[in-house]
Amino acid sequence: MQRLRRLAFPLAIAAALAIAAGVLVEESAADLENLVFTSRPYRLRMVVPRGWRASDQASYPGLLLWMVRITPPASQIELTAEEFTRDLYCSWPVPCRTSHDAPPSRYACALRRKLEAQHLRVGPIQAGPKENETAGLSSIWFEYDDGKHFLRHAIAFSSSPDRAISLVLSAPTSDARATNTRAFEQALRTLQLLTPEETARSSGVDAAAPSPLGDAPPGDAGLVDGAVLDGGVVFESAPAPAINPIGPCPAGDVR
Repeated sequence: MQRLRRLAFPLAIAAALAIAAGVLVEESAADLENLVFTSRPYRLRMVVPRGWRASDQASYPGLLLWMVRITPPASQIELTAEEFTRDLYCSWPVPCRTSHDAPPSRYACALRRKLEAQHLRVGPIQAGPKENETAGLSSIWFEYDDGKHFLRHAIAFSSSPDRAISLVLSAPTSDARATNTRAFEQALRTLQLLTPEETARSSGVDAAAPSPLGDAPPGDAGLVDGAVLDGGVVFESAPAPAINPIGPCPAGDVR
């Protein structure tokens, strides 16, 4: 637990541990199974697996949605997103950021190095589901544990990466992680980006009209009047990065 706590990156690990420690807001009392979650700022949607209770009322920055299993074994799944910035890219070890792999694999490469440096058991990187590729999201996943917390971590980027999306399953035992793998995979397969057409239909904006943010992705999209969970909460739009995150890093950076 202490080794995992010392990891400052990625956001998803910190969020998962915050939930385990009970430092987030209380779970929603509403039964949200099978509902579609939509994040307007991040243009994402995902289906909550059957048998899980979800809430978007989390106070941890970047934590979009968290889900708990209604019946034992007790486990959580968290959906997080963070801006993919030049600083984040340049924090990766040189071999990871200069490889020819897709951004999710390079991000996973950097994360795996941090985990291994803390002597955690880390599994190999696996390809994500074909449904993600069809939806315009490149994804991978891998597993790791410290003997007390057993996690499966999926990482996804869009074709023009502007943010890193993580889906993390956290369980108290290896068997519990295996038991909840199907629900995790179901949620991951339904992860999609909202299209400009969906944005236009939900907001009444002409899809052919120029965006006030230029080439930046639209920040106000949703399903069924937003389809946000727990009382129609709408979040502020997330700013788009000003520059392409992938590029030259400061001279002498040999991390």
